[in-house]
Amino acid sequence: MSLGNKKPLLIAALALGLTWACLCGMVGDHVFVDRLGMVFAFLFLFRYVRLIAHIISFWAFYRVVPVPRNPTYHPADCSVILPTVDPMNPDFKECLISCFNSKPGVIIIVTVGHKMVELIREIVNPIEIPYPDTNVHIIAMDVASKRRQVAHGLKFVQTKITVLLDDHVFWPKNFLPTILAPFEDPKVGVVGTNKRVRRTDTGFNMKSFWNMLGAIYLERHNFEIRATNSIDGGVFVVSGRTSAHRSQILQDRKFVTGFTNEKFFRQMFGPLNADDDNFITRWAVKHGWDIKIQYCKDALIETTLGTYPKFLSQCLRWVRTTWRSNSASLCTDRTVWTRQPWCVYAVYLTSFVNFALFYDSALIGTLMHSQLGNQKTLGYLVTWIFCSKMVKLVPYFLREPQDLVMLPGYFAFAYFHSFIKWYAGITFWETTWGSRNLEAVNQDQPDGDE
Repeated sequence: MSLGNKKPLLIAALALGLTWACLCGMVGDHVFVDRLGMVFAFLFLFRYVRLIAHIISFWAFYRVVPVPRNPTYHPADCSVILPTVDPMNPDFKECLISCFNSKPGVIIIVTVGHKMVELIREIVNPIEIPYPDTNVHIIAMDVASKRRQVAHGLKFVQTKITVLLDDHVFWPKNFLPTILAPFEDPKVGVVGTNKRVRRTDTGFNMKSFWNMLGAIYLERHNFEIRATNSIDGGVFVVSGRTSAHRSQILQDRKFVTGFTNEKFFRQMFGPLNADDDNFITRWAVKHGWDIKIQYCKDALIETTLGTYPKFLSQCLRWVRTTWRSNSASLCTDRTVWTRQPWCVYAVYLTSFVNFALFYDSALIGTLMHSQLGNQKTLGYLVTWIFCSKMVKLVPYFLREPQDLVMLPGYFAFAYFHSFIKWYAGITFWETTWGSRNLEAVNQDQPDGDE
């Protein structure tokens, strides 16, 4: 067995030993003899072995793939598919400019209806003049559906690499060479990035608070995908905000058929429009492709996120996606059981029980009703819980220290999120986009040219 294959076992063993040592230090000379004490120990280890392993992996094992001196793939080998139903959004123009700056071979903008095509042409024409080597195709459909818009755009792709881009994402200058580097490995089929939310509102106010929640949400995602990707190559999802793919994967007829007609829960619900990035991630894993996360400054995309009440609907949609997609990974595709054994425990199974309010209550309750419980051990546990929740947030608060004043509000929302997650679980069949009214777009655009 190679070191790469041993890595999950080595990290898990080290994390288990460290977590057990922390647990024993917390309870002192007490022994786990009564039933509730053993339940507490199990709950503690089940949650925090994962955290300790991810801290180790994040800081000690992750390596970014450097850009080679003589790369096989260049920005001109990329086709960027940019679906949009809101070209008048101020983010769209900035998104386009950042994309042009990376000098891809082709930009394929897929919208809905002739009117939007004309609007987009007016926006694109002055932007594209300094970039004669980048071809732009603006095409229209008659239905607003991100999956179908992407599938339609794939018909125009003739390059080796396809990059999917959301219309509210901004790339750094050297972005494309950085995310192309992992494709030098022929086993890599998908490349993801690290993400950051733009702080559009600042100060101590409600707009700033919701913006901060969005920023922290992606900060936590960054931590998880870097950690798990460096353990067993797994990620829970390669974000659709921006992702790079070998074109042969996305242009496979079976992929396109499944992508545009995905149903779930024994084919009872669907077809889905949301969850597009989850489907692509599962497809790549199932068909034997490796996934690489490029976590570095030159791969750092910026996006807008975190406004009220839009953010709440986004949270609800994301959690419904988690219930659907993780169930599909474990029970339908099942490839993750053999290809990503660490992620089975640390991502997929954990997601079903990771309700912060209920889990923390269970930890405190089992501790205090066992022979281990006293004011001293309770103090240690509460301190541990607080510190564990801050681990993933340290990079964010180092950048935005003024937001520490809103930290109590973040913890309150984190516990409230348990109810969002519970509600999402009992309404998992709801597949509306949440943050975009696609039906209104369809009504406003009766004509299209597919």
